[in-house]
Amino acid sequence: MATLSTITLSLPMLLLAFLFVNSAFSARIAGFHAIGGSQYINTRNVLEELASRGHEVVLFVASSFKKFKPSEKVPHKIYQVPYKPGFMEKTMLPLELEGKMLELMFKMKDVFQVMCESALTSAEVLKELQDCDLLIYDTTSFCAALLGERHNIPLVELLPLSPNGPAASFHMIPMPLSYVPVLLTRFTNKMTFMERVTNLAYYFGQKLFISMAINKPMNALKLKYNIVVERSFEEAIANVELLLILADFALEYPQPLLPGQIMIGPLNVKDAQPLPSDLEEFISNSGDNGFIICSFGSMVASSLQREKVDMLAAAFGKLKQRVVWRIKGYIPSDLSSNVKAMDWLPQNDLLAHKDIKAFVSHVGHNSLYESAYHGVPLVAFPLGGDQDSNVRKAEHLGIGLVVDHKSNNDVKLFETIEKVINESRFKEKAKHISGLLRDRSQTPLQEACNWIEYTLRHGGAKHLKAQVFKVPWYQYYLLDVIAFLLAVATVTLIVIRLICRFLCRMCCKKGDGKTKKD
Repeated sequence: MATLSTITLSLPMLLLAFLFVNSAFSARIAGFHAIGGSQYINTRNVLEELASRGHEVVLFVASSFKKFKPSEKVPHKIYQVPYKPGFMEKTMLPLELEGKMLELMFKMKDVFQVMCESALTSAEVLKELQDCDLLIYDTTSFCAALLGERHNIPLVELLPLSPNGPAASFHMIPMPLSYVPVLLTRFTNKMTFMERVTNLAYYFGQKLFISMAINKPMNALKLKYNIVVERSFEEAIANVELLLILADFALEYPQPLLPGQIMIGPLNVKDAQPLPSDLEEFISNSGDNGFIICSFGSMVASSLQREKVDMLAAAFGKLKQRVVWRIKGYIPSDLSSNVKAMDWLPQNDLLAHKDIKAFVSHVGHNSLYESAYHGVPLVAFPLGGDQDSNVRKAEHLGIGLVVDHKSNNDVKLFETIEKVINESRFKEKAKHISGLLRDRSQTPLQEACNWIEYTLRHGGAKHLKAQVFKVPWYQYYLLDVIAFLLAVATVTLIVIRLICRFLCRMCCKKGDGKTKKD
């Protein structure tokens, strides 16, 4: 039996051993962010968790992004870009709300190229990336692929979308088009013949657009700054150690993935925190009727057209429930007393509240997952981008209904909200999906950081990289094999035909000989 003195002596040794092991696995990790509030939150959350595990972290943020929140755990480094804070809301968002998607995409192409060049020429970025062990970024910040390649830093990408989205082209995510719909088609996994034809057209159209709008300008930057010019941007961005997909098959259409493409789940969901006292008092006074919340994301809060704001206000005023509405800018002067307008709201905490009845949302990726995680049915108000496909998914799963903001009025919106609240099937389906999302041994954030540390411990994850990234496109689609089989079949048919013709001629000649003898 160990004596007390032996135990006392061993404790400092154990502490030293722990510190040694912790420092042995400590790494210097950088995060890179270009645009998007939810994307920034995802990257920062991962870095905060890694910092709490003893790693040294830093996050690069563009000067045009005004909503960053540095902390002691995650210091921020700002790289200057020629855009003012809020330019996305003022310049890009109106195009999306007006449905001018093609114009928006080509404008975004120019923005991404300018912002990427700003990062590549930033002395701050160049200095901080020295001796980094890993670079983490989200899919919309794809310039990180050039930074990683330039400084020979391994990459881990966070995909804040469904796996059947545009990033499938970057990472060769398997897409059996017979039952996996391309994200922007708004189809489900049960497609008719014509829908499958359309799905195929969307798939190749999407690949063509990405090639022209993203790959081409990024390849130009590689050439301009002499960044491993013998390798294309497509090869550089496909060279990530891991692709962590922030989604879950509880909400996504089932599809195959490659070994290095891992479904982590949503990083933004978490247990509720207490609400501010004034907000708690407002919703507590709703009685048995409960309350709903309305939010269209950080970018839309101040950019929604006046007539749509008036329509929403009129519909909310008819409800028995109280309404917590995230809105900035124009607010109707005759807003009903059951509506509380706020320029920011604790969305996750409100969705987790026991008295919530429904969520009126644009149904972005994060909002869809927050709502489903807390088992709250949706009244969908899609405004563009991937939201139409997310709404179609919500309807398909039975967790909500959609309102077309272009054609519906306040009466239709009111009736839809009432239907979602009063018909129990929506709540039951939402609770079922909530159970699926919660049934896991660790949180998505813990799992993401475990995989990242796995990559650090083993010097990468190349053993998870499929051969698909090294074969040319005609081999991937087996076009060479198909051409070979067609050639063999063609030659075989020609040979058979020639043999038949030869035999026919021989038979004819014998017949002519017998006739002459007779």
